Amino acid sequence: MIPNLDTPVAAEGRPPAAAPAPAAALVTHVLRDLALSYESECPGGFARFRQALSIEALAVIARFAGAAASDEAAFAMARQVHETLLDVEEDVWALHTAAH
Repeated sequence: MIPNLDTPVAAEGRPPAAAPAPAAALVTHVLRDLALSYESECPGGFARFRQALSIEALAVIARFAGAAASDEAAFAMARQVHETLLDVEEDVWALHTAAH
């Protein structure tokens, strides 16, 4: 059973919550980490992963995950994520070529 807490009393003891990171910055950070780990396991794998995700597929994910309230917003978010994926792929390629 979940204990029933008095919300105002429980909130008094908590430190103020940090402001959430902007979504694009968070997505970029997560994708960069994903790309680097993916590349360490399978060189060229992130490029294949990025190519497999179309803007339409990203829009469907955004819409059904609740990240976008409308189809137009989902496509806008999908285009932004797609651009981020391209940027991350360039960063990964630069790191890969610098390492060799």
